[in-house]
Amino acid sequence: MPLGQAEYDEAYYAANGQGGDRPALRYYARLVSRYLEPTRVLDVGCGTGHLLARLSRSRPADGFEISAYSAEVARSTSPGSQVFVSASSLPAATYDAITAVHVFEHIPDEALVQLLQELRRASTPSARILMVVPDPAGRAAALHGEKWNGWTDPTHVNLKSHDEWRAFLELNGLTVRDEGSDGLWNFPYSALPVPLDAVRHGLPMAVQYLSGRMILKPGVGESSFFILGWAEPAAR
Repeated sequence: MPLGQAEYDEAYYAANGQGGDRPALRYYARLVSRYLEPTRVLDVGCGTGHLLARLSRSRPADGFEISAYSAEVARSTSPGSQVFVSASSLPAATYDAITAVHVFEHIPDEALVQLLQELRRASTPSARILMVVPDPAGRAAALHGEKWNGWTDPTHVNLKSHDEWRAFLELNGLTVRDEGSDGLWNFPYSALPVPLDAVRHGLPMAVQYLSGRMILKPGVGESSFFILGWAEPAAR
């Protein structure tokens, strides 16, 4: 595979439960509208296409997905979208918004640098990017320890802390416009019964979800959020 070693097939989605629509995708779609203000979106690592379908309800949206299985399902889920399986086939200077939700942790650095170069070619100079990745230095990882799902997923080959991702992104031609976290949602985080644990740990996440905004600081949840833009090319 050009970007990773895992086979993102039907069995993969059956194991992680992310093959269908889910409430988090509604939240991500709201973040796109609020922070990216797009006219045409590219959903990178679109999987089975449910976020892509949500994005396409209010503007043209296309997908990029290396898994032939996932791409085929995504075309059915979001029939008005193009789904590309090769980054080199993406049209140039087309997208003013890009989403990469739980994608970059699956791609080793060298391949990711190459992908970022293709995404820059495919996007407009003023494009904005929503990036979501697991945070191994976040509160959820500390509470769950070795059982944290960021550690237990064997397809996570590129786990970085929030600060490490920021440095990597800036080194590779991106600027951080805004940043945050999702909060705690993968209950339980303690020995309390799940309903009580959810009340204890989940209220900030719920407030943020209902607001449709990024209001939680980096490090307080399961994942890191970044709103990114392309840096100006260095003067020669």
